[in-house]
Amino acid sequence: MAILLVGCSAPTTTPTASNTPAAIPTASATQTPARQETPSEFEGQIDVGGYEMYLHCMGTQSPTVILEAGFGDVLDTWSLVQPEVARSTRTCAYDRAGLGRSDPGPAPRDGIQIVRELHALLINAGIEGPYVLVGHSLGGMYMRLFADYYPEEVVGLVLVDSAHIDQFERNAAIMPTESPDESESLRYYREWFTNPPTYPEFPHRLFEPGSLGDMPLVVLTSPHKDRATDLPAGLSDRWDEIWAELQTEWAQISSRSTLVMAYESGHFIQQDQPDLVLDAILQVVEAARGDLPASPFN
Repeated sequence: MAILLVGCSAPTTTPTASNTPAAIPTASATQTPARQETPSEFEGQIDVGGYEMYLHCMGTQSPTVILEAGFGDVLDTWSLVQPEVARSTRTCAYDRAGLGRSDPGPAPRDGIQIVRELHALLINAGIEGPYVLVGHSLGGMYMRLFADYYPEEVVGLVLVDSAHIDQFERNAAIMPTESPDESESLRYYREWFTNPPTYPEFPHRLFEPGSLGDMPLVVLTSPHKDRATDLPAGLSDRWDEIWAELQTEWAQISSRSTLVMAYESGHFIQQDQPDLVLDAILQVVEAARGDLPASPFN
């Protein structure tokens, strides 16, 4: 793992075997984009088995970069990044089922369903791998799960201020003792951290050091978060330290990783410092190309 100008190697561990899920039944696409070797841009809805999801692809060449938004967000979050990536390789962004211009999808809306739907969307649209996956916030966990379910199709990963399975537990552990006169903000964070959403579909092996072997990986993170000003002294700073620790752990899941600190960004690095995200994606794309056999699209 490299951190800014300081590099060190993360532990190398053989990736655990994946339990590949049954694929969502494929169906004829409502619209079919041109194949990868044809310069084109596609934007429209694709049938994924009885409901449609919105997909926007641009650019050519391989590998294809897949952009995954964070919690409750849509593909527009990548508007400053996707066109620039498309100058170098094909890139696709989409709206998850029930968000933006995509139809609602079946329950349960968990991570496994998300990655199955994305895989069906890409197959039905004719967007073949290999893929470089890029995920922001909760989307980072989805992309890591996708790599676990479809390992033969993934050649690189970029995590943009990604959520971590342990963040709520660790933040809750340092909450001050509850007091009747504590601020509204502290009560809000107490409820959020002590009664968080659960993610049983995200096995801990996804976060284990070396679980991606030597797959090219870049982890970008913003070291400071904007929070309410009426919190107890030092609490927000400690939460920032925990976030930094979690991002360092993310960087350890591959022995070929880089951790980049986005000091001028909030949580949405792709909007505040899009050049950093672009550079990270292109770094992983080039590393992946070096690992791939000769391709007619390169």
